[in-house]
Amino acid sequence: METSHTLAPALGNPEIDSDHANFEQLLHQVLEASNAEFPALFRQLADEVKAHFERENQLMEESQYPAIAEHRGEHRRVLGDFEQFLTRLDRGRINFCRAYAMETLPGWFSLHVTTMDAALVQHLKVYSDIVHEAS
Repeated sequence: METSHTLAPALGNPEIDSDHANFEQLLHQVLEASNAEFPALFRQLADEVKAHFERENQLMEESQYPAIAEHRGEHRRVLGDFEQFLTRLDRGRINFCRAYAMETLPGWFSLHVTTMDAALVQHLKVYSDIVHEAS
């Protein structure tokens, strides 16, 4: 899957944007991987997604994000999907995992970034301004 564009725009939060760029780079590696390389890269992608969600969850808690329940719910759903596909991977069902990586993850990622993460970043900007004004 050769692409010259990103799946989602930068949002203006360096930490979140860096995580998103890492996700896209790793997803590209997963999609291009041989069968021998695929399992380790898919696990690495799952680990990166989990770590990113943990960082986002912390930002949402610290900033008292009003839509935290919905956003966390989406994180739990995606992590649950990854758990199911990692189980399939353990059983040697690479093609199921490839299909998930190719057919589901790019669209999900684009939608998640441009909706949920964009709203979170906007909230973080307002929160940061309020904190700086108060100090």
